[in-house]
Amino acid sequence: MLQRLYTHWLDSYRGIPRVIWYISVVSLVNRCGAFVISFLAIYMTKKLGFPLEQAGYVMTCFGVGAFTGAFVGGKLTDKFGYYPVQFGSLLLNGVVLLLMMLVRDIWIMGIAVYAMSFSSEVFRPANSVAMAQHCEPETRTRSISLYRMAVNLGWTLAPALGGMLVAFGWEWLFWVDGLTCIAAALTLIWLLPRKSGQDLAKNGEEAEIARTISISPYRDRNFLLFAVLSMLGAVAFMQILWTIPLFWEKTYAWSEGQIGRMLALNGLLVFFIEMPLVHRLEGRGRALGYVRFGLILYAISYGVCLLPGGMAAALLFTLVISFGEMFVMPFSSNFVFGRSEGSKQGQYMALYTMSYSVANIIAPLLGTQVIAAWGYHTLWYLVIGLALVTCAGFWFLDKRFQVARSKLSLPEF
Repeated sequence: MLQRLYTHWLDSYRGIPRVIWYISVVSLVNRCGAFVISFLAIYMTKKLGFPLEQAGYVMTCFGVGAFTGAFVGGKLTDKFGYYPVQFGSLLLNGVVLLLMMLVRDIWIMGIAVYAMSFSSEVFRPANSVAMAQHCEPETRTRSISLYRMAVNLGWTLAPALGGMLVAFGWEWLFWVDGLTCIAAALTLIWLLPRKSGQDLAKNGEEAEIARTISISPYRDRNFLLFAVLSMLGAVAFMQILWTIPLFWEKTYAWSEGQIGRMLALNGLLVFFIEMPLVHRLEGRGRALGYVRFGLILYAISYGVCLLPGGMAAALLFTLVISFGEMFVMPFSSNFVFGRSEGSKQGQYMALYTMSYSVANIIAPLLGTQVIAAWGYHTLWYLVIGLALVTCAGFWFLDKRFQVARSKLSLPEF
């Protein structure tokens, strides 16, 4: 039995292009220093003394910056290519993070958080296009999962290390986060020479055909609905980033180190389980069906937060939401990759990224304001309802795609 599991685990990595591994390594280096995002709410309320409501407004600037950064990143990627956009984004983000440790005023902090998020999110559409250009349809979902595995390994290390770094001083979070962004930019140069940043998948006559058939994602009504539903689902999921740490601190009286270790468990679970899970499921069902199941798991996980139990409840929450993430994230991305092509590919990736950016605007503001007015339990009931409504929306959208495919003989996504 163990031998079969090990063989299946190994098989899930075979056939993935080498460039995808390189892209994943760059993301791993970058995410290993993602301390500031994980502890931003606690840093502002505990270290800087900002009231919770004001901290919520500042955190909303993160979402605004992410939204505009993704939009600009998509445009820049379609115009200049994904290589220079990735490098510039990583380098600028590192510089901004190093400067943030000097900020003490709440208004300047809002501007700094916006700049940090903007420079970070410019990277994502370019990175997604690089992934799409270098993976085949039959390995696409696994390639996405490999990339996510690298990101989650970074998330696994970052909160745990960040919780330990706080003991030496909050400024260490900014030093390490900023320097790892710069290190990721240098790793990009080392592993991916400029010639690898060209659009290798299409050239000549194929490129001309792709340009001819490309349409703007902003005119693709079904994709717009998909983006809106993705945003709503992300609002539910992102409470793990914005309000769950506060919940654990206030309700369970946990230290930053305990919070960091529990958040790290989420990344660890995704790191070990997602690749073999996706390998088992890929091609056996519709992508949006798996997304719906993941949303149901989101709802169950926040239902666990309504239960007493301290450590046991936190462990169960982390386990269930981690599996929900494994169903929602890779299969949503695979759907986007299959839907986009040609000269507008960067903008398709950008619109999908923007849906998560809007969620980053809504999630902290919704979470902190509901907590301040009505408490944590009201927030969990609200998030449960949001996840289930989003699941119903994806069911409706999937039916529309099935009708369209039956009429036009389009491929499954």
